[in-house]
Amino acid sequence: MRRDGDGGLPDLRLYERLIDDGIAAADSRRIAVDHLTARRLAIVLASRPQQSEFSRGLLRFIRTGAVTRPLKVQLRNYARSGIHPNRAEVTRLYRYCIERGEDLGPVGPDFGSTCDQIDRADVTLAGLRDRVKHRRGLPEPTWPEVDGPQVVALARQDPHTQMVSLIMDATTANITMFAAAAYAGDREAHVREVKQMGDKLPEDSYGRRNRQAIAARETRIATRLRAVERAYKVAIEREEMAAPEAARTIDPVDRFADHEMELE
Repeated sequence: MRRDGDGGLPDLRLYERLIDDGIAAADSRRIAVDHLTARRLAIVLASRPQQSEFSRGLLRFIRTGAVTRPLKVQLRNYARSGIHPNRAEVTRLYRYCIERGEDLGPVGPDFGSTCDQIDRADVTLAGLRDRVKHRRGLPEPTWPEVDGPQVVALARQDPHTQMVSLIMDATTANITMFAAAAYAGDREAHVREVKQMGDKLPEDSYGRRNRQAIAARETRIATRLRAVERAYKVAIEREEMAAPEAARTIDPVDRFADHEMELE
């Protein structure tokens, strides 16, 4: 199953890099990999020679996120094998299946296409990082004559931390940040207005306390918006990327295998 050249999707080497990043993030939180990284593991496995039933299970998971019983059994057997050539990947994917518990049905009606959109966005990001790393600069934005650039607006929520990650094309991100900055400015102006009105009221009066509470709430909102604005500016204005970390390889899985077999 080749992915390189498939409409801007990553090639297998980039998938392996993205998998390493997903594994590192999961290990830092001591959890299994997320849906996206699990799908990327399945794509890499499906690209290699596999038994037909195993391949069918992988392809179904890639399209829908559903884990069939035969797929889970085969992953368990391969993870226990000491000689399977893809033991590292299957053990990671098996651990992911264990953490899903009984919820092994489709992740969503558009699981495959949504993940493909994120993969395409990661291809673009990887290309930009490479350009900056080699000091070639960023490409000038081009605007088609009619509709403008393609809109990319995706969101992912971590079910464990409830944190939300947004992925947007540059134009949409610029518009979003402009709107956030404008709204922050409105909130800050409201804070100043409310404080001026409150300062004219008697100490310890209900009206003054009420305006102090409003000012505090508006300040919290503006602070969050400004934090997003600053983070965005740092991301797009940084002149040089940090030196890339040494290339990671998939960690040995022996330390996971026994634990996972006990859970099954």
